[in-house]
Amino acid sequence: MNNNPFKRLAALSLSVILLIVNLSGCSIDISQNDVDSLLKMYGDATRNTENKNAGDVSEETEGLTPLTDLPTEWDLTDLYADHDAFLSDMDYVITHSSEVNKYKGTLNNADNILALTEDETILKMDAILFKATIYTRFLSSLDASDSWAKQASAKYNAAYAKYLVEGAFIEPEIMELPLEERKTIFSDERLAPYAYYYHRFTDPDNVALSEEASRVETLLEQSCDQAENAYLVFDNVELKRPDITFPDGTTAKLTDDVYSRIMYSTEYTQDFRKEACLLRSKMRIQYENTYAELLTGEMKRNWAKAQARGFDTTLDYCLHENDVEPETFYKIIDFAHSLFPKIHEYYAARKKALGLSEMGMYDIYIPVASIENSEADYETCVNLGREAISIWGDEYLDSFDSIITKAHVDVYPSDTKESGAYEYLLGNEGLPYVFLNFDGQLPYASTIVHEMGHAVYSDLSAKNQNTYNCSPEIFTQEVASTANEVMFYKHMTEQAKDDKEKLYWTQAQLTLFLNTILGQCMFSEFEDYCYKTIEAGDSLSAEAMDKKWIELLEEYYGDSVAIMEEDGINWARIPHFYNSYYVYKYATSLTYATAICNKAVNDESAKDDYIKFLKAGNSAKPSQLLKTAGVDPLDEQTYEGAKEYIDSLIDQFIELSDQ
Repeated sequence: MNNNPFKRLAALSLSVILLIVNLSGCSIDISQNDVDSLLKMYGDATRNTENKNAGDVSEETEGLTPLTDLPTEWDLTDLYADHDAFLSDMDYVITHSSEVNKYKGTLNNADNILALTEDETILKMDAILFKATIYTRFLSSLDASDSWAKQASAKYNAAYAKYLVEGAFIEPEIMELPLEERKTIFSDERLAPYAYYYHRFTDPDNVALSEEASRVETLLEQSCDQAENAYLVFDNVELKRPDITFPDGTTAKLTDDVYSRIMYSTEYTQDFRKEACLLRSKMRIQYENTYAELLTGEMKRNWAKAQARGFDTTLDYCLHENDVEPETFYKIIDFAHSLFPKIHEYYAARKKALGLSEMGMYDIYIPVASIENSEADYETCVNLGREAISIWGDEYLDSFDSIITKAHVDVYPSDTKESGAYEYLLGNEGLPYVFLNFDGQLPYASTIVHEMGHAVYSDLSAKNQNTYNCSPEIFTQEVASTANEVMFYKHMTEQAKDDKEKLYWTQAQLTLFLNTILGQCMFSEFEDYCYKTIEAGDSLSAEAMDKKWIELLEEYYGDSVAIMEEDGINWARIPHFYNSYYVYKYATSLTYATAICNKAVNDESAKDDYIKFLKAGNSAKPSQLLKTAGVDPLDEQTYEGAKEYIDSLIDQFIELSDQ
């Protein structure tokens, strides 16, 4: 529960930080939803600043005046002019955090709760910490080894911890009041602007920890991420990638990027892809018991938190924390299962189109079609994507342009910059920031519109909501990003010049749906199995996890895909499992986004409804926000519409690939 001005920063930070797409983990068992950036396999993913196909793209964007001379680096002096300015802000938080204690023992009436909510010192500390969270995150993203990045992070963590500990009494003190008294207090019309933010104080099912327990938990939380941190250090730093010898005799470390290039390239033989797949699996198999203990430790921690708050399962706790209806999780799993017959037909068609007698997991992303001149510069990709999402109207484009034409987008990779892509904004001051690793390939336009979907959502929310209601949670944030991707692929497929190009964009869109719905639902089923095993008091061994993973692979991919015993270890490479019941949100989001897009292409009022949804921030329950956009997460028609669309794509793929 985050109805405490001193706790809400933690929730907001997590919801935005988890938008990160760590491309260092991209491979067959994709653990992130931004799969389009993987489409760089259709050409060499090199930084290319020459527009080699500008003539082709200009026809697509002729309806809009193209953007030019776009900034490509962040200007962090917009956040802090120098080190002293940052340190001064951290000192302010440390010095003033204790001022919240003037409210201790007084939070039994609307007057004092309103005073706390609108306290200028607290709001100033919120704004400082919002800005400092962004700033320190960016420093680490650009160069985690930088001494100032480490120093700034340490200063921020100290200030943030002080801030949280001092306010630990707020939630327990209010929750100690009888429910009816709380209902009377929060019915005060002066608290109406913060109604959803405080709604759980009147929820009869909500359980809060005592003040002392809350304080202890706040202190312990600083060390409770150690299982995840240990996993990340071990898997990304200490686990040495093996050497692989290419057919031409050259050798390279089998990094995730090298692995992806092998898996997605028609240049290599099936035997070589299989060799790479086995090599990567064996790299982790030797440490599978360590991986199992790390993940089990994280899951036991989350199960303990659920029990402390009176929940029967970890899933119930996580859904309650996100204010999501309990049936939502299994509804999306059932939806994925409903796709199985058509999905299995798709893999059979791929196997046939590729002329394979046996198709393994190392074969399922080989492109059936490709396009020429896939290289493109950044501005070309921006303008192509911008044309595709112009369907949302002038207000949307105005927001898009205001962000991308400022020094708020960091575009190119570097030796010290982390991989991936994300968008970031906390609070309702300033413009969002976007982090990219542009690879010089035309399909990267889908990644740009994905992250800009987040950015426009954040921007419109910030401009139309107060500081308590302006930061959408992941459950709806991913709707805004994937809606742009759906529109991008619709646009590219419709604009295809011939059947070969149409097949190329059809398979690209299917990659999005299969990785985001099929893949993430499979991950979610595995995660649910693990939690249920722990909750039943049973042992969760590496052997059992391997077995379950293979069982799910066989169920999800069907008879046309041969599963190897070594494929079972791939649960160990999914970092999102360290954020409990998180990945299913990717699948729900794309499903809802598809419903929104299907309405928008046929109904002008649906576009207006979508803009209203974006402006609403997190001012209401997620399902209510989605209804603003014309989508009901509990309505079967939402899923039927998405199923019809995916089925039609598969039919189109089969028809085109048979030619």
